[in-house]
Amino acid sequence: MEEMEEIYTKEQLDTILKKLEEQTKKEAFRIVINKKRKPELYDSKFGGVPYWDKKLEYPTDSNGNKMILLAQINLNELESDELPQTGMLQFFIANDEMYGCDFDEPDKQNGFRVIYHETIDKNITREDVLEFGIPSNEDMEEDSYGSPVDGEFAVDIKKTKISISTEDYQFSKLFSKIAKELNFSVEDEYDMYDILDEDLYEELSEKNSGHWLFGYPYFTQGDPREFGEKLQYYDTLLFQMDSEWVEEASDYEILWGDVGVANFFINKEDLKKKDFSRVMYTWDCC
Repeated sequence: MEEMEEIYTKEQLDTILKKLEEQTKKEAFRIVINKKRKPELYDSKFGGVPYWDKKLEYPTDSNGNKMILLAQINLNELESDELPQTGMLQFFIANDEMYGCDFDEPDKQNGFRVIYHETIDKNITREDVLEFGIPSNEDMEEDSYGSPVDGEFAVDIKKTKISISTEDYQFSKLFSKIAKELNFSVEDEYDMYDILDEDLYEELSEKNSGHWLFGYPYFTQGDPREFGEKLQYYDTLLFQMDSEWVEEASDYEILWGDVGVANFFINKEDLKKKDFSRVMYTWDCC
């Protein structure tokens, strides 16, 4: 096989990638499942029975069916300048074959819902919530589609720093901008597949896999915002849930289709206003 012509020298490539990492580094929260404890009603968790205020109408899909809790984050446990300082942030999805996602209009909250509770009423019990007759991913009927989350899992959330990966549609544009600033630009336009060798591309692609609040997204099929100007309104990754293999069980405890990943995006100005009515939700798989 003919060896591909080198577009940038290794030194140039290292310099560009280092500057790209420095310029895009920002605060994010890595989320990790904790199997050593069982989550309570008010805890941050994946799946299971959600906290829900008895005075509010429970979220339903466009057919009037009650939704499944995908994840909830107790904001009292976090220290973030971007998220509200108190309350609960929840992500619900419909019990259908697409997990509530409308790939044609991914920002229409008909099959999913993002809910923010400003305060948490500790007088509400699990039994109170179950009185709503809600579906739970723990006891789905055989004829239902179920949830990507196979159970109810406590999570640990840790603040860290993260930088952009090749999966974000803005990566190549920022890469080219830095290259030109350094006078490393070349005459022709090249795809990142042409610039990076296979191992490096894969490393940069997968570095932001896993479960996250904020940061930069990971995809298996590419960033849908790249080809939709309307979708570029959603400039901030709010929440990402990846598939997760459990070695002890020899099975997946979270599975999006054929080992995929789900992403929820919001506009940074809407986030500042605590307005979660406009959110983009999408998932893809291999």
